[in-house]
Amino acid sequence: MDTEAWFEWGTSATLATIDNTAKQAFAAGTTVQSVSASIPGLTFGTTYYFRMVASSSSGVSKGTIQNFSTSALRPTVTTLAADTLAATSASLHGEVNPNSLATQAWFEYGTDSSLATPTITPAVAVGSGSAVVSTRADISGLAPGGTVYFRVAASNLAGEQKGTILSLSTSNPPVVANAGLDNIVEMGRTVTLDGSGSTTPFGTITSYLWTQVAGTAVTLSDNTGAKPTFIAPAVPITGAVLRFELKVTDSRMLTSTDNVDITVKWVGFSDDFSTDTTGTYTKTVTLGTFGTFTWDSVGERAQVTTGSDNALQVSKAVLATNSGIFSLDFTPTIPYGTHGGIWVRLVQDANNYYEITNFDFASLGFTPFLPDLAQIIKVVGGAVTDNVYLPQTAYSQNTTYNLGITFSPSQVILEGFGAPVTLNTSDTTSISVTSFEVETGQQDAYYKNFKLLAIP
Repeated sequence: MDTEAWFEWGTSATLATIDNTAKQAFAAGTTVQSVSASIPGLTFGTTYYFRMVASSSSGVSKGTIQNFSTSALRPTVTTLAADTLAATSASLHGEVNPNSLATQAWFEYGTDSSLATPTITPAVAVGSGSAVVSTRADISGLAPGGTVYFRVAASNLAGEQKGTILSLSTSNPPVVANAGLDNIVEMGRTVTLDGSGSTTPFGTITSYLWTQVAGTAVTLSDNTGAKPTFIAPAVPITGAVLRFELKVTDSRMLTSTDNVDITVKWVGFSDDFSTDTTGTYTKTVTLGTFGTFTWDSVGERAQVTTGSDNALQVSKAVLATNSGIFSLDFTPTIPYGTHGGIWVRLVQDANNYYEITNFDFASLGFTPFLPDLAQIIKVVGGAVTDNVYLPQTAYSQNTTYNLGITFSPSQVILEGFGAPVTLNTSDTTSISVTSFEVETGQQDAYYKNFKLLAIP
């Protein structure tokens, strides 16, 4: 007789709750027929129960309940390229398919290419779906300039799966040598080189090495120290550049170099009176009978005292030059008699010199009968060849004048008594200045910073 057959199936061992496959029809006969059916959408790692059922006009017959279990799949994992965040850190990336089971993922990393004993990041849940999920972990504390091996790993109830081992290289930032800023110094001064600004991002700087690579040779106090010193050498009036190279090494044995240029200015003379040097000057009373030149230790300066109808000249030899800048700080304090006065001479000899003269008449209420006394003159062969007058109002008491006299065969410029005053000389005879004279008349005054430098 004609028969229909199908399967009942479900997760109940007694098939109390069932699903049915599609019925299959068989014609009447006595031959055994095979019956099969596909069941879609089963769950991984689950036991299912089933039996065959046949039905004809004679009734329904059910077979013995059988069972089978679906297998569970471990996660599917893929290690992706990493991002290096900094010299000692990175971001690791991977992809995980949980394959429908609750899954956790992590990364393994280390310096061993086989990752036999890796460092393991904390595990994170990536769900229980069947789609690919991205995962990442940030790691730190890596060695700069090294190679790190890593892989993604995941596990679920079916087991653990590890991805392909990849590698990344951490950067190795350099040590940075810093030889300090270029500087301009005066001949004879103590100069300090400064490499203390050198830096290394890891470890410490373990050594400094200074080498002079250009210029007049000098002796460093310690060429392996961070801050060696030297004395600026004698240089031509045009000056000179000394170049030093600093090489630093850090605890990683990385090195770096940097240069610094020290420009040395020619100095024909310099005295800031920070110590008592008044005894080294030649002192001459040029008017009357009295005049003193002493050291004021409190102000670290020299003091001239004269009185009425007296004048004192102090002088000093300098390195010979026909051009330069002579400067001094002049602070008049008390005038005597009819007025106070100052004379500054840049001298080759008694018949060849430059002279700057100024007076203070106003402080004592006098009007000068010779209004052309305050002036710049050039004397060649004992005769005044050129002159220009100064403003009479420029000189008063208890004011510090920073005087600068720039001289050359063709020009003399005075700065410090009011606006700059320029003497353009018609007589361009060269005067070789070998000494200077500062004369103070009927006036008490302080002096500081006698200096002769080259014109920049």
